[in-house]
Amino acid sequence: MKNLTRLLTPFLFACLSIPVLAQTGTPTKLNTKQLMVVVTSDWDNLQGKLYAFNRVNHHWVLKFSNEVVVGKTGLAVGDGFVPLAITGAPVKHEGDKKSPAGIFSIGTAFGYADKRGAGWIKNPYIRAFDTLICVDDARSPNYNKLVAKDTAKADYNSFEYMHRKDDFYKWGLFINHNTAKTTPGDGSCIFMHIWENNHEGTVGCTAMTEHHMLRVLHWINAKNNPLLVQLPVDEYSKLRKVYGLPAIGIRANRK
Repeated sequence: MKNLTRLLTPFLFACLSIPVLAQTGTPTKLNTKQLMVVVTSDWDNLQGKLYAFNRVNHHWVLKFSNEVVVGKTGLAVGDGFVPLAITGAPVKHEGDKKSPAGIFSIGTAFGYADKRGAGWIKNPYIRAFDTLICVDDARSPNYNKLVAKDTAKADYNSFEYMHRKDDFYKWGLFINHNTAKTTPGDGSCIFMHIWENNHEGTVGCTAMTEHHMLRVLHWINAKNNPLLVQLPVDEYSKLRKVYGLPAIGIRANRK
């Protein structure tokens, strides 16, 4: 178990150490060449939209966009690499069925294919083999970590299999929420993956069609320090001014 955990940690947190570069004057600039922006209409809405941008010659260029769903109960402020305090906003905790809001680095890609079948992916990749699990028991030393169920000491009471009977985790990405300094109970096992449909939320992840998930995976490249900014659209507009984030041409649909 310990060997597996040491093996996986660099992959899960592959893009964790991304500095925020202070510029002369304002705004502050994030050190990234690829940015995913997910916005919803408000904190409670499970439907949203993803925008994927490349930074080219100091300008943001939109590459594509698509519909997504987030947690069944919407969004809540999570533990990203940029601490956020938003007055009156819900705060992410284990079991709330909310996706984390904030600014997050991207970890490893994962899927059911072996590494040869996923050789086109430009992020670190791990195959979701049958006994690979993600521990969501906040009392476990392995909280918010991957372990092999057949070799690990059972110090957890709750987990999820990474190789499911459906195709939800056929392709996906780890989102580095609550990873830099894992806090028990702040939420775990946050992914970007394939959805069921456009009106069923997740238990805390961000999901989309398989076609769109594959497009994200073909585009994203760990060398570009990709980031995810995920917020209600009004909060994103405020954060945009602080960090020089791209404008989004279409606001999320209101309820």
